[in-house]
Amino acid sequence: MVLSEMLWTATAAVTSVVACWYGVITTHMWLRSRLVLGPLPSEAHETLRRLLDVSRQGDSLKLTRITLLYSGIGALLVAIAAREWLAVIVSAAPFVLIAWMNVRTTTAPIVLMLGTSTHSSIRRQRAIKYRLSPLRVVSLLDVDVPWDPSLANEMTLDCFRTTNEDDWWLVITRLMDIAPVLVIDAAAETTGVLREGRHILGADLWRKCLYLTPPDASAPVLDRLLPMPGVQRRDLRVVGYEQAADAIAAMVAQLGQRRVGSPLREE
Repeated sequence: MVLSEMLWTATAAVTSVVACWYGVITTHMWLRSRLVLGPLPSEAHETLRRLLDVSRQGDSLKLTRITLLYSGIGALLVAIAAREWLAVIVSAAPFVLIAWMNVRTTTAPIVLMLGTSTHSSIRRQRAIKYRLSPLRVVSLLDVDVPWDPSLANEMTLDCFRTTNEDDWWLVITRLMDIAPVLVIDAAAETTGVLREGRHILGADLWRKCLYLTPPDASAPVLDRLLPMPGVQRRDLRVVGYEQAADAIAAMVAQLGQRRVGSPLREE
């Protein structure tokens, strides 16, 4: 009996620490995103859920949610049957983790990164993510880097890479509309990036876009797409890779200042 109580106490202590930690992370991300972006329409959150469903991690996240749900229900039933109220604390942890997953994966991104799936571009996204944390920085990059599994694991929840390539354009254009800051690698002269760049310039999304260049300031994407009606290269924000994090942080700070200085929108 004493051993049983000790085990329940130890388990409750560990799970309560985990629940508190993830509860704080969840609250911090939600409040910070709300402060910068303001209340978003429910359609935006529903769109993010749909995009998550067609992403590579969609099925594994569903399985994880189901596992946590049944774990929490099972621990709660044990608590009721055994009248062991410490089990109630244990049963709360899975539901806190489910809430964290929901906020972590469906909170609107502050930045959408566009470019090719290279090791350096994924590391650049991670650096910007660190700089803006807890705000979300997402992409459709292929983060499955075999020689750097820690990077891949860390960036999985921030990548909407699809399992079906036919879904790519739908996902990317929806995210372009939602994210208030777009960042595109102007040196990545590929068919996909050129299409993204053409859409940004043609749909007047260039006003919220930052164009990144290597140290030599080459921007073949812009060279190929410009001039376009109503868009001059001098009107665009262009910075080098090394200045990307500072420039994006400044753009996000301006969003927050405008948000604080403007009346609250109705939900």
